[in-house]
Amino acid sequence: MFVEGKYSETVFTQCHYNHGIEDVKPPRDLRSRRSAATRARIIEAAGQLFDERGYAATTIEAIAVTADVAVETVYSKFRNKRNLLNAYLETAIVGDATEVPLLSRPAVAAIRSSANQHDQIEQIAQLIRGVLQRTAAVQAVLRSATAVDPEIDSIIADDDRRRKITHRTFVEMIAANGPLSKGLTLAEATDTLSALANPDMYSFVTKRRGWSAARYQKWLASSLTKLLL
Repeated sequence: MFVEGKYSETVFTQCHYNHGIEDVKPPRDLRSRRSAATRARIIEAAGQLFDERGYAATTIEAIAVTADVAVETVYSKFRNKRNLLNAYLETAIVGDATEVPLLSRPAVAAIRSSANQHDQIEQIAQLIRGVLQRTAAVQAVLRSATAVDPEIDSIIADDDRRRKITHRTFVEMIAANGPLSKGLTLAEATDTLSALANPDMYSFVTKRRGWSAARYQKWLASSLTKLLL
């Protein structure tokens, strides 16, 4: 602990005084915050360079320079460029670098607590629009990166599995408040949601057809209401 800007006697006596006061390590929570901040800065730098240069042309050395860290720091936290790309994707999905899954976020809790199916679908469409909008750039990087690193396919497959779990959870939340469309199973409803709410569909309507993100959200909510309820 610190007292009026100085080390307390307890901390001082615990340090290796023969090596000087600079050997005293910062408190664990401070180290954790610094480590998390460094990790976030590296991911941000990697994302910037992946977007600007492409996956193949981006080097670990360039990421380290952009993040203002040592190359060894990048390797110690991520080991390789593939893991960095995956971290970039995971950060884009939730919107920040904190390691809290999407399904544990307040927006999902609000959907779960809603008692009206139509309101739930509106909230789901809004949440999905945000995710797809934030991840559009990294999804483009993923598609191009498979040409130089076939193992990137495993990241895409994991992303799809995670999306299926998320969509299944959304459908279960809706079904908890009333019946789905006659004869529609949870599995079919999940696949219907996934068919409308995936990176390829979002890229198609926004890039090829010129839709705005707001138009996509409105269309998604309308389509889900017609198909699921």
